[in-house]
Amino acid sequence: MRTITDPADRFDIPFTADEKQTLLGILAFQRDTLRWKCAGLSSELLAYRHAPSTLSLSGLLKHLAVIEAAWVNVTFAGTVETPSWYTQYEAQRERTDWTFATAVDDSAEQLLTWLDEAQRVTERVVAEADLDAIAQEPFWDGERATLRWILLHLVQEYARHLGHADLIREAIDGSAGI
Repeated sequence: MRTITDPADRFDIPFTADEKQTLLGILAFQRDTLRWKCAGLSSELLAYRHAPSTLSLSGLLKHLAVIEAAWVNVTFAGTVETPSWYTQYEAQRERTDWTFATAVDDSAEQLLTWLDEAQRVTERVVAEADLDAIAQEPFWDGERATLRWILLHLVQEYARHLGHADLIREAIDGSAGI
């Protein structure tokens, strides 16, 4: 399980790599930033919700693990490995907010295991694919995205939620920084 306790330990984004390695580097930096924002917190603190929002760090961990697996493993690769959270999803399928709403009941270890799993499968799938390859499965509007689009979308998804993570972590213990 990858743990980042110091922002200096985050992945060092290459400035002169090819397109795929640059995208993966930026994604790795975003992932490491999420791990840093969650480092050292108990399951109870990860579940903390700062009113009036119901968002929590546990919800962000679960959401990003599920989103990454859904886009790369399931949609792009056609499910090379069934995610271990999938039975929970099937039980909650009708809820659009299930990742955020149910994460407070998951342990920190479980959430990080799901994140590790999603990221491991992503690394394997991306290593074997071309950025112009088209997803095997359509997503919400019936369109099939390229791997390039999916990776850019994941960078955007992580970055969007890191702002939330900053605010929640600061509310928990005053820890701040980017």
